[in-house]
Amino acid sequence: MKIESNDFLSDLLTMKELLLLLRNQYSKHTVYRWIQRDHMPHVKIKGKLWFPKSKVCQWIQRSCQ
Repeated sequence: MKIESNDFLSDLLTMKELLLLLRNQYSKHTVYRWIQRDHMPHVKIKGKLWFPKSKVCQWIQRSCQ
């Protein structure tokens, strides 16, 4: 199955958007820790972190079980 680049890009969240999704209950520091320790889904494009919304939501659901 080929992923269309527009679908992939439209699914990406910035750090600010991710924090809003998390209802601002966590800090950037916590997100960076999750990336390092818990392997939170992310991609780095030209040095900037992006978060695939669908994968992050799945990751959160798995973490809550």
